[in-house]
Amino acid sequence: MSSLIPSPTSFLNATAALIAPSPISKSQSPLTPTEGAPLSGDTTLIPNKYLSEKRDEDAGYPPSPLKTKSEAQTTSLNPHPSRSVPREIPSLVRSPPSTLLDAPARAAMSLPNGHTAAAQARAVRGGEVKTPEYEVDEDGYSRAEDVPLLAAPNPIRPSLSRASSAASTASNRGILRRIFIDRSSTPSQHLTRPTFPPPSLSTYTPLSPAPLSLWAKLNLLFIQTVSVILSTYFLILVVLWAVAAELAKWLPKWIWPDRPRKFPWDDEEYWKKEGRTVSKDPAFYAKQVGMDIEHQTVETDDGYYLKVHRVIDPDAQTHSDGRGGFPVLILHGLFQSSGSFVTSEDRSLAFWLAREGKYQVYLGNTRGVFDMGHRNLSRNDPRFWDWTIRELAMYDLPALVEHVCRETGYDKIAFIGHSQGNGLAFISLSLGMCPSLGPKLSVFIALAPAVYAGTLTTGFPFTTLNKMDWPTWKRFFGVLDFIPLMRWAYDYAPPSMFASLGYIMFAFLFSWTDTNWLHRRKTKMFRFTPTPVSSASIFWWCGKGGFADRKCTLDDSLPRWFDKRFPPLSIYHGGRDFLVFADPLLRRLKEKEKDVKVIKVTKLEDSEHCDFYWAAEAVEWAYLSFLDDIESTRPRYPDEPEFPEGGTETDLS
Repeated sequence: MSSLIPSPTSFLNATAALIAPSPISKSQSPLTPTEGAPLSGDTTLIPNKYLSEKRDEDAGYPPSPLKTKSEAQTTSLNPHPSRSVPREIPSLVRSPPSTLLDAPARAAMSLPNGHTAAAQARAVRGGEVKTPEYEVDEDGYSRAEDVPLLAAPNPIRPSLSRASSAASTASNRGILRRIFIDRSSTPSQHLTRPTFPPPSLSTYTPLSPAPLSLWAKLNLLFIQTVSVILSTYFLILVVLWAVAAELAKWLPKWIWPDRPRKFPWDDEEYWKKEGRTVSKDPAFYAKQVGMDIEHQTVETDDGYYLKVHRVIDPDAQTHSDGRGGFPVLILHGLFQSSGSFVTSEDRSLAFWLAREGKYQVYLGNTRGVFDMGHRNLSRNDPRFWDWTIRELAMYDLPALVEHVCRETGYDKIAFIGHSQGNGLAFISLSLGMCPSLGPKLSVFIALAPAVYAGTLTTGFPFTTLNKMDWPTWKRFFGVLDFIPLMRWAYDYAPPSMFASLGYIMFAFLFSWTDTNWLHRRKTKMFRFTPTPVSSASIFWWCGKGGFADRKCTLDDSLPRWFDKRFPPLSIYHGGRDFLVFADPLLRRLKEKEKDVKVIKVTKLEDSEHCDFYWAAEAVEWAYLSFLDDIESTRPRYPDEPEFPEGGTETDLS
């Protein structure tokens, strides 16, 4: 293979100018506000003439858009119609910086393109805005004396796409940690969200994506060809290193084998016979335990289709009003899918909650998983993969929550998120994003909360990856999904081979072990791991300026992240999880987040990152406690007995 590329370094340097994807078009027509669309859930960003309701004087916020009812007709593309029609549409002009923006709004301005959208939001708000006295900082940018160093310099004029607005400033703050991703192919709807409001309150009508030109397709083909070769070399290096490390650990076990533990509840002979077949369809595993799974599709407000798996229990009963059990939404972590919660046989989290808790269990998936597509973009289009955890928090989670509420008829649901699944929820519920989603959640159960990085991010390969800026990253990993060879192996490799290599690689990268697992389940567990993830998203986690570099998903310097709309929180973390740390989050909740009610903090000393649902004893370790969290917080029917006291607030001292 090396003979095909005699000198990769010189070859790449000679073609560096061709690496960056070209813009969709050289010139684009200016955006115009949608009539009557409020700018945000934050009333300081909504013109008075758009407001038709009184503010909630107690909370300081308008009624949640998720609770607001309108006489206007709703559609799938506009589930929350505008509250009123403005008399006139103001023009988009540059406006001086506003001192009325709260900290989260100013913070959002330091996100890639965030200051552009915020400037447009202020322009639409109109009116004279007093400009405070400014001082020039060491970077050469002028900022208000009384404004924390959160705001990026204002652009000369609002623009839809710039070569690198993120890299044009040295500011590294924001409600989301500053990451240097601002690609010219970013869909326009991602650039026009002032302070990232709830997706249903979009200020502007997104532009229809134009087809890629012939030059763009050739450019993409070249980029991906180079990146596939380089990323394959990288993956082979990691796998070989991981296999060598696994052999070093396996040799002593081969000489002195460990006897697997026996459990009284485990019908080992039955499952060795009936559970040998491995499938990529979660419904296959449901049928093994006498249940079924219904495949559902959800469309996000930016056009992505998400796969949702609804667990069907034939023994489920309905209430007097025709509704089923209380709904529970479970969301997976990075590189995983809903399949992770159905591969532990009859003790799988999804099946256990449905049977023991009598709940309606929905398994969510983020964009790109299970080969799901987009309303306008193909999976081979770089714009399809142009997203990070910001879009998952802003679009995917609200779409999933609203879908489950609409399907079940409940106003609230319980939410369980693992790793990235709860990391994006913390972001979504933060000020400046979608805090109005909080009242829709009866409880937020965070497994291995992905807010603060653990010590693993200080070792290989994270220390290598976090030195790469975005242009370098594109050369190695492309602008589509991260390391396409993993996707091809998922589709075509034998299940046992794919699962074995997947486990070895993840065990090496994240220091996972199978100590707490039933070994016969491992092939099924890793049939759904890894799953496709965008290259940009992994750059957000591992690249220069990303999570592994800054050690936090949110800005730890802000005085607060959440308000009282944040749902009751239950945290589970493991004593042997070195990928993320919960202790800094607990300190933050105790010292700064006074509005967050923490109902439980559970530390499982022997648990690793995924053992909350993969451990052989997960029922005893965690599931029973999940049941307590849900029952102590969910709304109850009049004829239901009150749940015994036990869901009281945890003392974090």
